[in-house]
Amino acid sequence: MFKLFSDTFNINEVIDSSSNEVLLENEFTVADNLPDIEKIISTEGKIKITNATVNNGTVTVNGELVYNIIYRSPDEEVTACSMSDKVPFSAEFAVPGGTDLMNVQVNAYIDYIDAEPITERNYMVKSVIILETDVISKHPVDFVSNLESDGSFQAKTKNIRYTDVINEISEEASIDDAVELNKNSDEIARILKAESDAYITNVETMDEKMLVEGICKVGFLYAEDNSLNSTGYISEEFPFTHYLEVKNSNDHMLKDINIVLNEMTYAAAENYDNEKRMIEFNLPFTINATLYDTVEKNIITDCYSTESLLDLTSAKVNLSSLKDITNKTLKYENNLDVVSGTVKDIYTVDISPKVSEKRMYDDKYVVDGFLDVNILYLNSDINKIDKAYGSMPFTASVDLNEGEAQSIIDSTVKISKCGAYRKGSNSVIVNCDINVGMKLKDNEEIEIISNIVETGAVDHSKMPSLLFRVVQPGETVWDIAKNYNLSINYLKELNDIPADNALTPGTKIIIARKV
Repeated sequence: MFKLFSDTFNINEVIDSSSNEVLLENEFTVADNLPDIEKIISTEGKIKITNATVNNGTVTVNGELVYNIIYRSPDEEVTACSMSDKVPFSAEFAVPGGTDLMNVQVNAYIDYIDAEPITERNYMVKSVIILETDVISKHPVDFVSNLESDGSFQAKTKNIRYTDVINEISEEASIDDAVELNKNSDEIARILKAESDAYITNVETMDEKMLVEGICKVGFLYAEDNSLNSTGYISEEFPFTHYLEVKNSNDHMLKDINIVLNEMTYAAAENYDNEKRMIEFNLPFTINATLYDTVEKNIITDCYSTESLLDLTSAKVNLSSLKDITNKTLKYENNLDVVSGTVKDIYTVDISPKVSEKRMYDDKYVVDGFLDVNILYLNSDINKIDKAYGSMPFTASVDLNEGEAQSIIDSTVKISKCGAYRKGSNSVIVNCDINVGMKLKDNEEIEIISNIVETGAVDHSKMPSLLFRVVQPGETVWDIAKNYNLSINYLKELNDIPADNALTPGTKIIIARKV
């Protein structure tokens, strides 16, 4: 007879990971209050995922492409104009075994975007979106943690370590402020483009509160209200501080903190002198925090009885342990040749990464790829806004210690603090910060026993009274004892087995039938 003791732990199991392309082609018409299109100068966009679900073996991702185009007009009084709009999309991908109880994590980025005029009033926006999805099954696992018996049961146990999500927090914050042009600038006729960036500078945990400090940067490209129809640009940084409630936290927990920028609203406004030299804006953003802790459990991985036949209910489980979360920032600078005209002023710099390879090399984690660079500048040859673009190679290398080099690494690459300055009239130095965020993991497949049932008695009479067993390569004392339903201590009484139970292949083991 025996008594089982059961326990439960929760695991997050990635059952499917995929990367899929979504092609978007949509035709748009210029607003009635805007002039005709002569040439489209630039096209930029951002992806917003509204929801992602799993149902009956299919992942559905819904979202929208928010784009902005800047174009030249044949109207000499309105040379530069802009249009913004949204392109909704819905994409479905097959995931065998996917159910509505599973969660989906989506990483979306734009691989390609462009716009071309069809007529003077119509244009086509084309884009290729990459959707990287992980389908995650979070479910409890029941297991036998201990048992009590009359001494006839033999059990092999193991201490396991895995990472569990202790707390997930998501809070909204915003910066409601304004930027103002200097007195030497002309008033604002219209805003052509708005951009924003945010990054965390400091995180501290104290008394179940987490202090998150960072910087939000906003920038606005605008048309000036003057006879030259010139273009201006203004940017400013705004520090922020936000407190998160983090209950049941401790210093040993791993913390994954990130910021997601939401849609910014803005409008030109008048200052105290009734001059339209201000841009009021509201920049909402979401601070996400996930806290991980390591959980230890003792499980029974195998067992048998010297007196009874057993039926074991077991299954293999992939156990993931998060060892560390790190962020490495590397400075990047490179030269970009401008092939169209002469650069007088640089307005905006947009840089997006494309990763081509991730690899381990000499205790380093190396990410190779390209930075797609788009620069809007004042072309002094024609005294109009123009665009320069290029693709620059980059290699980001992060040193690892011996333990980290053996880990499985999931990484993301993000760009911040984009800038550029002139180097002569036809060359620009582009610079930015490349942030490599890494999650270092250990994955282990283990056998979990969830139930044990006695099915009958062991018939020792069918066993020979005495036999000699030659130890095979890789064979253990446990394997031999289980095969003959004998206790390990009984085998030790009959044989000269070392204290560590190590067996040498080719040696003989005496096995005697118990009476």
